[in-house]
Amino acid sequence: MRSALLSVIFGAVFAIALVISDVGNWENTHYARTIDLSRGYVKETDLIQITNDGDTKQKIYYFTLNDGFDAIDDLSIISVGVDSTTLAVKALDSGFFEITLPKAVSPGDSVELRVSYVYLKGLEPVPKQIDMADSQQLVVKLNKMPYSPYSTKEYSLRFIGVAKGQEAEIFDDRATANPVIEARVEEKALVYGPIVDDIEPFSVEPFGLIYEHQQPLAKVENLHRSVWIPSAADQVQFEEYYELTNQGAELDKGFSRVDWMHGRYELTRDHWALKQLEFPMADTDFDDYYFTDKVGMVSTHKKIQNFLVLQPRFPLFGGWHYNFTLGWNQPIGKAVHKIDEDTYIARAPLLNSARDVVYKNVYLSFYLPEGAEFVNISAPLEYKQVDVEDEYSYLDVAQGHTKVTLKFENMFDDLGRVNAYIVYRLPAHSYLKKALKISGYTFAALFSYYLLTMLDLSV
Repeated sequence: MRSALLSVIFGAVFAIALVISDVGNWENTHYARTIDLSRGYVKETDLIQITNDGDTKQKIYYFTLNDGFDAIDDLSIISVGVDSTTLAVKALDSGFFEITLPKAVSPGDSVELRVSYVYLKGLEPVPKQIDMADSQQLVVKLNKMPYSPYSTKEYSLRFIGVAKGQEAEIFDDRATANPVIEARVEEKALVYGPIVDDIEPFSVEPFGLIYEHQQPLAKVENLHRSVWIPSAADQVQFEEYYELTNQGAELDKGFSRVDWMHGRYELTRDHWALKQLEFPMADTDFDDYYFTDKVGMVSTHKKIQNFLVLQPRFPLFGGWHYNFTLGWNQPIGKAVHKIDEDTYIARAPLLNSARDVVYKNVYLSFYLPEGAEFVNISAPLEYKQVDVEDEYSYLDVAQGHTKVTLKFENMFDDLGRVNAYIVYRLPAHSYLKKALKISGYTFAALFSYYLLTMLDLSV
């Protein structure tokens, strides 16, 4: 066992040496992890009190995802703060992150970090196939210990959003020798620890938690979100195309609508089939909205309190897919503002933020008014690529609309509160220019028709 422990630690140290030359001299005095399993993704918040264990001031701390055996996949975001200050985080290779503190910490002094991150691929149904009337169970796999390049003195692990659960033992040759940490239930949470012991750097204890989750695991593989900015009209047009699936448990036999109606599952919120999507209406009125799929218009939709509720034509069980389009208008004053004489800035949320949904690929496209010049685009989250091209629509007479598209990956519903901003120029004469072009083309067509009528084609 000791030789296995040494080999794992040596492997981890060798891996970090390839990324970082010097991790500094820190000690995790207190390390408290809280994992929220109430949604269809995993959200972890770590409160870490770090102490400068060296002889000189230090300002750089290295954080590693609490993994160690490749359990964390599809990381969405990570944020780090001290008090109310958000810190700069630099992503390195192999799940390491470089954190720059607001000021250097003297030897012996401490500071508390708050690290939050979300990953989207940590949940699996067990068993994968169940009866329509059965309860859905999920398993989350994670490292029971803190996976850090520094030693830890006091440690605790807390699960929230879990009604009841049980441990599942996972065998992995990367496991290390670790102190025993016991579980207890405390204020509707499953708590491990705290333990006061010397926990070695890069400790690994593979661990699985099986728990009941009676909600679908809704995932949008591709979301194409289009924002059409007019040149003279008073409405901005939004249109979204969704490729939706349910990653939850599959049916163990064919679907029976009789059994579905007999069980009255469509009337309960606590069932793992995806029956409806709820879009908050906090910033969107959904004026003149429409809901279509590949068959045509869908009539099962309504506004309830502060939500627009869409119901697909059929419930989505695990492995089922549904593609649909949602469109609506919004007053231009909510999205576009004038900066100076011919410069404008427009904003749009990255997502429409359907409740408890994750997104693999999100394409946010701005269609600028015809004749507009693209200046700049920005978003607070990292985007994978930006594309600028021209696209023609109804009554375009020149180069068409400039289309600017941002691509994002691994997003979740809470990011709907984040906006992207685009700046463009639209000279005042562009309105007259298009009107004159249309008038000119119309006159040319009519004049050509007049000339044709003057020709004598008789034999």
